[in-house]
Amino acid sequence: MSEDFLFNVLLGMFLSSLAASVLLWRRELARNPLRERLQQDSAAAGLTPSGEGIALEQAVLSPWLTRLATFGERIAGSEQDRATLRRLLGTAGWHHSDALGLLMLAKYASGLLCLIAALWGPFAPASHFGMSALAVGLLALFVGSTLPELLVKRRAARRHESLTRSMPDALDLMVICAEAGLPFPRILKVVSRELALSAPVMAEELAYTSAELQMLPDRTQALHHLAERTRVAAVESTVSSLIQAERYGTPLAQALRTIADESRSTLILSLEERAGKLPAQLSLPLMTLILPPVVALVATPALMRVMRSLMS
Repeated sequence: MSEDFLFNVLLGMFLSSLAASVLLWRRELARNPLRERLQQDSAAAGLTPSGEGIALEQAVLSPWLTRLATFGERIAGSEQDRATLRRLLGTAGWHHSDALGLLMLAKYASGLLCLIAALWGPFAPASHFGMSALAVGLLALFVGSTLPELLVKRRAARRHESLTRSMPDALDLMVICAEAGLPFPRILKVVSRELALSAPVMAEELAYTSAELQMLPDRTQALHHLAERTRVAAVESTVSSLIQAERYGTPLAQALRTIADESRSTLILSLEERAGKLPAQLSLPLMTLILPPVVALVATPALMRVMRSLMS
């Protein structure tokens, strides 16, 4: 029995290593020398890491993965559901055209895996089609299919918090660049390069907007795309103020300075609000963790006297 088990383990390791070697070999054959050379030239020209990430996000997937993503997008539901999921993926930082299909494939694959694990784990083979197994399987299918979307929402929430915190710093850098006389597309490039280490999420979004400014004929459309991707109140107010400043001819440095002051004040007020909520939020943990030991320490001597008197 032990020899058969050892043989199966060794056979599984050999097949896994063989599959990994084949995948690496196919990936090596699918390399595009032109794309690699363009990336090297971009890095030599001083592009930010976020710009490289954008280039990788827009890279062409393998044909079989593209076909799977197309099939996954077809089963994504109505057009309104697809638009909602696309906005969620954009907020989470995934801007690839096949991201929606891959998310749907991940949801169905995760649901099927959880279903198989729930049915073939605690239940015997004879009871796979019973009522209890059916209920557990449906629950596992629901949890497994919901898990990838919850992970995407968590990533989107983390990016939202990071963008909110780094927006005042980005605006301060924009004010400095505007006072130095740089045009707006150049301002976005410089600020994204400077924030690549301290605020990579904001640097990525600004670099993506800078790339859109070079491709789109209208600057307003690129700014609207930035507000739709981030869904941050500070970014939306900044975009609306920049559009109004461009429409009415307000100097860019003055508009950015006003937006930066407002954004810094809003961030400080939000932090003060969160600090004011801490006492109320800490009341329940204090009552749960501190009150029972205090009651036990106070009541233990009296209980011991009562027990001694009853035993005597």
